[in-house]
Amino acid sequence: MKHSIINGPNLLTLSRIVMTPFIVFFIIVEQFMAGLLMLIVAGLTDMLDGLWAKRMNCQTTIGAYLDPIADKLMLIGCIVALFIIDVVPLYLFLAVIFRDVIIIVGAIAYELVTKRLEMQPTMVSKTTTVFQIIYVAVALLAMVQPLPGEVLNLAAWATFAITFFSGVQYMWLWTVKAMQNGSD
Repeated sequence: MKHSIINGPNLLTLSRIVMTPFIVFFIIVEQFMAGLLMLIVAGLTDMLDGLWAKRMNCQTTIGAYLDPIADKLMLIGCIVALFIIDVVPLYLFLAVIFRDVIIIVGAIAYELVTKRLEMQPTMVSKTTTVFQIIYVAVALLAMVQPLPGEVLNLAAWATFAITFFSGVQYMWLWTVKAMQNGSD
């Protein structure tokens, strides 16, 4: 990977970080349409930064770390804001928070012990991010245009299931990696 920090994909990722406080603000002040539109733009930057980096061969080490950080900031911010205004159910809120704590603590512990941390999100993790973005978008859409209750409930349970599975997978992967590196 190249070590250049400033390139198009990294600027897209940084734009998502900059948009996050605005999305959260719009949710808290119940300007749901503005929050939804910014979330859609942020979600597009999430898709485009990785595609651009791969297609144009401008992947960077900083981008590999920055992208999941941007995702975490945006999604945790949105989930917390939606929880505060009583849109996100407690079970989903806790699943998202605990999964991200597992990932962060696992990554820090792994780096401290092995000095070999590489950011390699799994397909389940990428799918979880997509589900969480869709859930937040559906929740915001439901605030703008009422949807049948089953839609938001189904989206919440599906997001919970993939988030829970992803958290278990990360616990398993961190444990296996630690055991493999402990025996080296």
